Amino acid sequence: MKGYIWRYITGILLAVWMVVVFCFSAQPAEESSEVSGSVAYRLVSLADRLWEGDFTEQQRLIYAAFIDYPVRKAAHMAEFAVLAVLACAFLSSFEKVGRWCYLSAAVFTALYAATDEIHQLFVPGRAGKITDVCIDTIGAVIGLFLLFLCRLVYRRWQLKTRLTNSRKKF
Repeated sequence: MKGYIWRYITGILLAVWMVVVFCFSAQPAEESSEVSGSVAYRLVSLADRLWEGDFTEQQRLIYAAFIDYPVRKAAHMAEFAVLAVLACAFLSSFEKVGRWCYLSAAVFTALYAATDEIHQLFVPGRAGKITDVCIDTIGAVIGLFLLFLCRLVYRRWQLKTRLTNSRKKF
């Protein structure tokens, strides 16, 4: 029963995140640029406060424009990293987590990235780019790699805890 609950929860989360990605892609170019520009401006303002800088408003706008593209691509990578991790979690409800789970999640995410770029061909001011599919897929692979590392650390911690507890019994 526990496995079915995990399957439903992860399946719902995966579907919701796919809708979120679709909605971000459905934003017209002007609206999307405004959102990423706003994030870039906030990052510059935060950096200015943290390092006690004296940026003028003009300097903040210039720096924000400079980092806008990397911020946008990092957001794409993060968006698809989350998608890949959710896909892997969903797939793990069907079988033991292994190489095939990670590989299947990566392929699924790459295919979704491709359909996402096709979708953007129909959105005003947006364009579907193969480079964006590659960036999204790299984000997915990074997310899956981080998931793998977290699981590895957790398993080693569990093993260490079990060994420590078994020694205390004797």
